[in-house]
Amino acid sequence: MEKRDLIQAEIEKLGYFLQRLLANFLNGNSTENSIEAADLVTNEFKNELDFDLPHFVSLSNIEMKKYLSNFNFNEHHLEKLADLLIEMNSSKKHLTKALELLDLVDEISNSYSFERNNKKIKIQQFLNQ
Repeated sequence: MEKRDLIQAEIEKLGYFLQRLLANFLNGNSTENSIEAADLVTNEFKNELDFDLPHFVSLSNIEMKKYLSNFNFNEHHLEKLADLLIEMNSSKKHLTKALELLDLVDEISNSYSFERNNKKIKIQQFLNQ
């Protein structure tokens, strides 16, 4: 029971971290400092989780799943990570990785999400332009 509580606390902490990063990026992002905001997010991931965001974005789908297995990301966390990549929108690579993450969430989720599906459609439309 105690071990389960520790794991649950870590999962919740990760969720708060991702939510905070997304909020900080959205608050700090403007055309003048979008690069600074992206660098801040990248550094926070590296310092807090030892998660190498640039490396992660460059991975294949299979490698991505393997890399993610080193972290306690649940489907909610993966969706927040995809949201962050969408907002960073610094390249088609980020959007492609966000789409792959949303596909992964669909694979592991027990429920269908219209919101998630709409995100995937918008990303795909942008990538097809």
